[in-house]
Amino acid sequence: MKSIYKVVFLFILAAVSLTACEQDEAQESREGKVAIIPQLAGMYVVTPGNGTKTRAANHEHLSTIINLPEGATLRLIAQKNGETSPTIQDYVVRTSGGGSQSLYPCTIDDATGEVDPDSESKDPLYLTSGDYTFRAVSPAHKFNKTNSTITIGNGESVVANNSKWTQTEPTSINVAATASQVVLLKPMMQLTARMTFTIAEGAGVSALSVMQDGIEIDGIREGTVELDYSTGLDSIAAIIANNNERIYIKEKDIIVQDKSIRGEVCLLPIDNRPYHMTIILNLLVNGVPTQFTYSIVDKILYAGYSYDYIVTVNVKDHITVANWQETSWSTIVSPQP
Repeated sequence: MKSIYKVVFLFILAAVSLTACEQDEAQESREGKVAIIPQLAGMYVVTPGNGTKTRAANHEHLSTIINLPEGATLRLIAQKNGETSPTIQDYVVRTSGGGSQSLYPCTIDDATGEVDPDSESKDPLYLTSGDYTFRAVSPAHKFNKTNSTITIGNGESVVANNSKWTQTEPTSINVAATASQVVLLKPMMQLTARMTFTIAEGAGVSALSVMQDGIEIDGIREGTVELDYSTGLDSIAAIIANNNERIYIKEKDIIVQDKSIRGEVCLLPIDNRPYHMTIILNLLVNGVPTQFTYSIVDKILYAGYSYDYIVTVNVKDHITVANWQETSWSTIVSPQP
């Protein structure tokens, strides 16, 4: 019995010694460094407008700032002047007790974008003093640590600090040789365009839903776009490009509202004026499969802008009609957690 006690005691002693050793190593690695406390300023919602083709110091339609969704991930890239490799730290967005949003350091799986639940902590990022530029991308895993690029395709929502506009540009500050320093990040901006479709019940409609294929959008930009984020990020240009691609807002992604349904999708910016886009609504109107097809012509989809459409479905004399209308309202464009 005494020998068992000795073994247990020695095991506990070894564990305490190991923990103390790890703490000493962590303390030594932080010696002479500054604790960095990044603070979120949210993200911009672009108010309706026609976009711009020219470079400018200020974006005229950036006015409303919203929070990132709870649980969203963010990758902070800290580039020290004179050094080639940045320091990178991942965070998850949390709101404590309904208050302001905070960033908690964590580890994120680059393949899935998921947060390792055992990795969340309050231990800050430590940097040596000097002049730095701080950039952020959300979701975190969209930033490739190996080559400092972001690859975006249709259907993906990505926000980031954008060097093109003063309101969204990276933060450049001097990290002084103090115990800690707060880094206030400027609001981020959506890198893609967005289309939303609100389909409302009109006269004679008692039940409205979508079929499995939901809403089909034909005539969008092909492939993906790769952005170099090593020295800053510009907007994805709305260029004339091959548009022989399609995307679906599936039934599972449709939001059911009071007397209406709503779908949204993020798309690569494109100048589609030489061509046209085709929208196919696969609906169930009063339980009857019904398909509506619309064309969108002379359209440019700019990065950061939301293009919103309202469709009102009416049934009269057993004839189903859907009135199509492009609107000028705007709602939240959020990155996926």
